[in-house]
This record gives sequence, C-alpha cells and structure tokens, in this order.
Amino acid sequence: MKSTKIQLSFLLIIFCFYHSLGQSNSNAFEPFLSQKKRSFPFLVFSPTNNSSAFKVSPITAKTAGGFQFNSYKVLVNLKANVFKKLYAKNNYQLAVSGHIDNQFVFREESSSRFNGITHSLFNTDYFIYLHNDFVLNKNNFLRINLYHRSSHLGDDFLLKNAYTTITHPDYWANDPSNYETIEVLYAYNKEKMGLYGGISYIVRTDSDRKKLAFQTGAVFKNFESESKFWRRIFIGYDFRFLENNNFNADFNGGIGYAFKNNNSLRLEYYNGHLPYSRLERDVKTSWLSVAFYYNLEL
Repeated sequence: MKSTKIQLSFLLIIFCFYHSLGQSNSNAFEPFLSQKKRSFPFLVFSPTNNSSAFKVSPITAKTAGGFQFNSYKVLVNLKANVFKKLYAKNNYQLAVSGHIDNQFVFREESSSRFNGITHSLFNTDYFIYLHNDFVLNKNNFLRINLYHRSSHLGDDFLLKNAYTTITHPDYWANDPSNYETIEVLYAYNKEKMGLYGGISYIVRTDSDRKKLAFQTGAVFKNFESESKFWRRIFIGYDFRFLENNNFNADFNGGIGYAFKNNNSLRLEYYNGHLPYSRLERDVKTSWLSVAFYYNLEL
C-alpha cells in the first residue's frame, strides 16, 4: 500500500510539471497573484503553500533537537498540488485542492549485505482543501479554508531507525498530525508588494495537539530596473506561530526568479520546527534550499 502511494505521488508530480510548462497567460511574471483560475494569491514563501515544487535542502543545523536526519544531512522534497475551481459567481469562488509533500533522506550504510548510500522516504504529508475565496476589491482578498491533514513517516525510515511499539510507544499510540482545521486568511496586493496574514484553529484531532496557529508573510516584487532579469526578481518571508510548538517562530524566507504562470526558481532559508512530519514538535532545525516551484490548475 505504501509503495502504491509513492508511485502515485511520483506520477502526479511528473504530470504537474509538464502541465505547468504548457500553461500561458499575458501577465506572465507575477509571483504572488495567480495566472489562471485561483482568485486568492499564493502564500509565496509559506512551507505549506498550495504549490508544487522540487527542493534540495542541505541541513545547516549542527543538531536537530537531538535527532539526525541522515548521514548526509540533505532533504529532498517532491511536492505536488492540484487545484480545481468548482463554482464562481461575482467575487466569490469555491474550489478544492489536493497536496502531497514527500521528503527523502540519504544514509551511508556498511554491512555484510550492502556497503554504500541508500535513500529513504522520510515522510509524506497529505492535505485536502476546500477553499472559499472572496475578492473584496482590486487589492484585497479573503480566504476561508477547511482542510484535512495527515502525516506519515515512511516505512523504510521506520524500519531503519527501529521505530517499534517497544522503542517508540508514543509514536504508535498518539497521532498529533491527523486533524481537520478551519483557517481564515487575508491578503493585500499592490504592484510592488504583497502581504498576507491568517489564523487557524483545529476543529478535530484524536490527540492532545494544541490547536491555535498564526501566520504572516510578504513578497516584494516588480523592482524598477531597465533589466528584464531584475524585474523578475522577488524576495519575501513567512512566519508561522503554532501553539503546538509553544508559539515559537518558524521562519522561511528567500529570493526568487519568476518564470511564466507562477513558476519560479528560488533560494530559501528555513529555521524552526519541522514544517511537516509526526516529528515536528520534537525536531528544530534549519536548512538552505534550492527549489523549482511550478503551478497546476485544472
């Protein structure tokens, strides 16, 4: 079952990538506003933004809360997001989206059976969203999300790190990363700047996970320059404050280059609790990422 999920994830990611290259729009190089059917802007530097991406992230933290990911301290992310508009009238839009975020790690092993580097599926997060989007006017946007999240450590990672009911009883008895949330987001856009902020509250969970979260961020874009290259550059940041992490700040920021249809190449820096995985509360870390983001809207 797990291998089937992995294969489906890869197929979805490949489909997203090729479909995104074929999309076109006259407003070609805007990183914040959607180029096709989405009426609410992208949370550009949010680690859980509804975007597809391929990311390579060398871990810069010397330790990760006592937990080491792997021998080579590199994470590889394959994210796929599919967005579908269901209904639109006047300034209102109803849409659904599905999001899969796979993280892979690498490990050097030496044994009688194998000597070399292996890769493991570290974790997979699944999100299902119901989006209620309102365009308040040209510059102001409101979104009310209801979404489900579930998070699963990979089977090969569990086996290689001896996650059993004896060694890690809490992992099998308590699942803090399976829940439903209602989220309210506001976004403001001008030609050279986009801002957003929001609050979310978990409405269902089978664990003792704390329920409140805040998020805010910004993107600065369309810099005045005679160079086409510099006009496509954007910078930005995102902060998240989760009650489950004692409201410690999780920061992601960086610089990017915009292609068509919200596709972009980015250099990012993250510092905080893991933005995914059942281990998020226990692991604090940091990394640099080189990432290609691509957009799919059906």
